[in-house]
Amino acid sequence: MSVLKRNTWKVISLLLIAIVGFAVFKIFFDEKPHNPKVFGPPEKTQWKPVGARAAGQHSYDVIPEPDTFSAIHVNVVNSDSVWGVAAPMFELDWVAEPAYFVGNGPLLDNKGNLYFSPQFYHGERVVLVSLDGQTGERRWVIPADDDIQASSPAFILNDPDNPGSQIIYIVGYNRVMALRPDGSTLWSQATGLSLLASDLSDKAKTKFHSLNYHPATDSLVSITKAGALFAFSRKTGELIAAIGQIPGAPAISGKGTKIPTFILNKVDPLMDKAFGKTDEGLSLFSSAVNYIYGGGGVVTNFFSIDPDTSRIYMAAAAPDEEDGTEDGRSELGAIYALDLVDDDSGGLQFQVLNRKTFQGGTGSTPALSADGHRLYVSDNEGHVIALDSELAEVWRVDVGEPLVGSITVAADNNELYAVTAKDVIQIIDKGDHGTRTWTAELTGFDGYATVDEQSNALTATVTANGVVIMIGGGKSLLGRTLMLHMGMGLLDRETGKLRYFAEGREDSLAMSVVAADGSIYVAHSPLRRAAGKAMYPELTPDLTGGIARFKPIRLDLLVRDAICAAAARGANASTLDETTERAAINTDIRQIKVLLKQASSAIPKAVNDGDMTTEDATALGNLLEQSTDGLTPDGLTPSLAFLTTACAMFN
Repeated sequence: MSVLKRNTWKVISLLLIAIVGFAVFKIFFDEKPHNPKVFGPPEKTQWKPVGARAAGQHSYDVIPEPDTFSAIHVNVVNSDSVWGVAAPMFELDWVAEPAYFVGNGPLLDNKGNLYFSPQFYHGERVVLVSLDGQTGERRWVIPADDDIQASSPAFILNDPDNPGSQIIYIVGYNRVMALRPDGSTLWSQATGLSLLASDLSDKAKTKFHSLNYHPATDSLVSITKAGALFAFSRKTGELIAAIGQIPGAPAISGKGTKIPTFILNKVDPLMDKAFGKTDEGLSLFSSAVNYIYGGGGVVTNFFSIDPDTSRIYMAAAAPDEEDGTEDGRSELGAIYALDLVDDDSGGLQFQVLNRKTFQGGTGSTPALSADGHRLYVSDNEGHVIALDSELAEVWRVDVGEPLVGSITVAADNNELYAVTAKDVIQIIDKGDHGTRTWTAELTGFDGYATVDEQSNALTATVTANGVVIMIGGGKSLLGRTLMLHMGMGLLDRETGKLRYFAEGREDSLAMSVVAADGSIYVAHSPLRRAAGKAMYPELTPDLTGGIARFKPIRLDLLVRDAICAAAARGANASTLDETTERAAINTDIRQIKVLLKQASSAIPKAVNDGDMTTEDATALGNLLEQSTDGLTPDGLTPSLAFLTTACAMFN
């Protein structure tokens, strides 16, 4: 062995000894009192919408209203923004299907049923699981078989031929399927795709991202990790366009994502034991870290479609040669604007309309404003980038470190929410520039004896009463937070202060899913806590998969927040010019109806739980009924009077 190698091993050995010694000291000799912070009932938020919201012109015959997650980032524009309120107070209720590692989802239909596609598992191989959203009980599964071995995350649309009904769509390499909420098959279509035997293990070629909806052609669009584009008929599943291709090269993994080998060697066996290896026989942790940060794929996340124009926006890697070195890999990110156009032979084809390249790759899903006028994306250099609909850059904001998720786009007040490995940051789009306003208060684990560091742990979801986030708590090692605990929190949109927090069970790579009843769901995909478990095995529970539900408690406060949010929205809408802001006013009215439905559904539960008197429930019910009658642009003023009275009952 050379002198250099011997010295290298000495350094590694000394580092390992130091780390183990430090951990032992912290665990056994540096004890702190365990006195967790208590979160009481949150006060009313002072946040209010101001001015006309961003609003599209499309109908909701096929595309669901965003009262919950019908796509992996809520809707077709990937806003991560829902119209209802999240429960102001909540607690962990159950964990279902713990054998599955779930990297996306879950989604919910308009009856509150839940759907997810597991990625890794021990035992039963399935491509889609449906659960009862209230109990976590399994409703049905689609088993993996020769027709479909794995699938994209689910995608949910309304059924225009059966108003009130919905359809769940999934796509795998061999098959695309449409399912009813009861698990019955509406249609199942072979894709007709085939690969050489040597390519079957290439997940970049066989892995489909979730479907999205292209209104102009009434089609379902999807893309593989390798950048192959597909369009299927929504009604039949038939391929309706020639297969397209994003002209990017596989991405080089993002900055700041190198993990020491000695940590990989500790974490990989834990993950293998919990969930098994990937289908290629690889350790899940090692392969997932590279994938999350955009390494090795042309397209590593979902994409957006503007429902008004049907223009498709994808974040991907740029062509190989554009980074100055032709080596089969790309160091540049790119945004592509595409559409399905006539091919001059009576068919359709994908056409790239515009492309914008930028330094640093991306694993971010591009997110659109509700009116389609703005597109937001992050890069691996730490920038939030705003583009117009033609992909001209309008502004960029440097948040100081790489972003780890898509940009959350609120319809109101030009609010954006960017997430890094440490923080949740509010940014306001001022038109020609973006401005940072607040950085979130992440104090959920204050008082925990085993928590020295707290940080953001998931994408942010905007609701009518706050921003739902995940907070991770743990130890700091080599400049990184090793997650030992996680919990869900609700931030105030006005201040970034933490309104409420409850500890959960497991880490997630998915989304902060909010249901129409205010429940919060978490898909378990423990990579960061796996590192914490590997380094501090006695301080954190064993890894687990599945789906967790945080149920609403103190339903009277949910009723309060929903009613007061509706009143604030009605008050703002009443100040708008009906001639010039018709779309905004109509969308406000739609959202008010969603909020009032949410409040009405929670009132009986609040009475049953003893959190609301029958007399107050009756009075509120009457006021809500009166406010809903005649809720039109011309009837806003009388409806607002009833809503204001109802909100004031909670003063």
